[in-house]
Amino acid sequence: MLKKQLYNIFIFSLLLPILVIGSILLYNNYNLLFNHHKDMIISDNLRVRSVMFEVTTFTTNLSDAISKDNSLYNLVSTDYQSLQHSAEALINFDLLKNIHRMYTQIASITLYTNNPTLSDYEYIEIITDDNRTWFEEMVNRPGYHWSTANVTSQYGLQYQELQLVRPISLFNSNWDAVLVIAISNNYLKNLIDTNSLEVDITVNHDPIFYSSWGNANVVIDYENYYEDDFFRYSGTSTFLDTRTLLEASAINPIKTDDTIYIFSSDPSALPAIRRIILANLLIVLISIVIPFIIIVKYTVQLTNRVNTLKTEMARVTRGDYNIVEHFTGHDELADLFKSLQDMIHSIKARDQLIFDNEIKKQKLINYQQKIELQLLSSKINPHFLFNTLETFRMKAVSSKNLEVAESIKLLGQYMRYNLESTGSLTTLAKEIHYIKVYLKIQNMRFYNRISYRIHLDESLDPREVWILPLLIQPIVENSFIHGHQDTVENGKIEVNILDKGNNVLIQVSDNGCGLGEEELLRLRKRIYTQVDSGHTGSGLYNIHHRLQLFYGKHVGLEIMAQEHEGMLVQFEIPKSVDELKE
Repeated sequence: MLKKQLYNIFIFSLLLPILVIGSILLYNNYNLLFNHHKDMIISDNLRVRSVMFEVTTFTTNLSDAISKDNSLYNLVSTDYQSLQHSAEALINFDLLKNIHRMYTQIASITLYTNNPTLSDYEYIEIITDDNRTWFEEMVNRPGYHWSTANVTSQYGLQYQELQLVRPISLFNSNWDAVLVIAISNNYLKNLIDTNSLEVDITVNHDPIFYSSWGNANVVIDYENYYEDDFFRYSGTSTFLDTRTLLEASAINPIKTDDTIYIFSSDPSALPAIRRIILANLLIVLISIVIPFIIIVKYTVQLTNRVNTLKTEMARVTRGDYNIVEHFTGHDELADLFKSLQDMIHSIKARDQLIFDNEIKKQKLINYQQKIELQLLSSKINPHFLFNTLETFRMKAVSSKNLEVAESIKLLGQYMRYNLESTGSLTTLAKEIHYIKVYLKIQNMRFYNRISYRIHLDESLDPREVWILPLLIQPIVENSFIHGHQDTVENGKIEVNILDKGNNVLIQVSDNGCGLGEEELLRLRKRIYTQVDSGHTGSGLYNIHHRLQLFYGKHVGLEIMAQEHEGMLVQFEIPKSVDELKE
């Protein structure tokens, strides 16, 4: 029992608080870390969106400026009479060259035309049969078109670039032109790749044209994102076969129906969060395991000492006074063992005295002495117990452990009242007082999981009402043991003492588990008929028959209960004993 109580103390005072607080801290830490990484990704995604919007807007406006340039119009619209004239015109046309040199965001700029009098030259490319179909398609599609283009570098490496394609309006001209401006990946890298987050950007459903972690040329297959011009996702997801924290969004460049999709992710976020949470969890486990080991070790030592004391006391009760001479420790248990040894020495001395007197006196006198010794011994134990409890209480007070001191004081009062209640009448005030003592002890045991209320009508003077002792307390105890055996919190017990004229009505109710109809019938049967003393309901049976023996057959317990709604036990007695005589 002691070991179980110590383990219960460990569970309720240490294990459960650590588990609850640790769970809350783990949950809060996880949310803080997750939201921190998520906010970083959202912020970075917004930054990249701003960069892409600025770049695409700049490129679109730049293409407008180029399309309105007179030198470009004259170059493409003119029919040249000779290659020399076209070469001179191409050499003198430096608009595209200057723009390419001026703006680092431009990877390449090319003007495609079907004017056969011109020839390929730097930024000018004449349409051939290989690209004529594409050219005619672009000419017949007015507006601005963003797409991904596969480019081969001078070293033979292939990569993707974002490019703007738009036709050039050449009024009153026999020829057409298409302007293609490609965005520099290096320029995007300088603006975007400023932290450890991963960014993948694509347009429409084309392959990725920019990736900060090597996913270029890959076509993203993620929840049909390209079907939604306002696609947005934020959270944990599997992206490109990797479980990651993802923030995805879309922007629509100006003057176009195309959509650029930006995927910002942090593959290291989830592993980092897991590592931190696991570290916190390990700390919580260590906080539980180390105290548990200490509690187990202390419990084993304490229970061994208690068992030793219990064994020796049992040996003494059997009349064997040859107990162990040494008892480990320097605490109250050691003092109790020392008191046991002193008591044994005293008993041995008294036994020896009795033995000597039995030789000298008659058998009748010897028999009387044995009876007196037994009576004396029966009074030693309570006296010794109260003295021991008082010793414990004083030690708790000296240690400033007032809660323990108060518990011992209440326990001593309660035990003394039980031992001194031999059947004589007592006042209602005294009975109420010791009910309160009992309830305080129970609240200390069960950490106030059950509250109580005692109501006394103002018209009653409890000092003037005499009743049999220990009538109400066993009913209250029955509510604790049976009514609230599974109650964890918010349990209630009420004691109502009501003035009924010449009588007093005493009610004890609770909000515990109650009883079903069949269980209530069985309980009433056990109470109103003789039952075994160890059977459930024997305490209520004793109260019922004590009431009938003292007050008459018309007085007894009344029991009402409903399943899951509690139980009510009541009885009504005369205010004074004189009324019984009448």
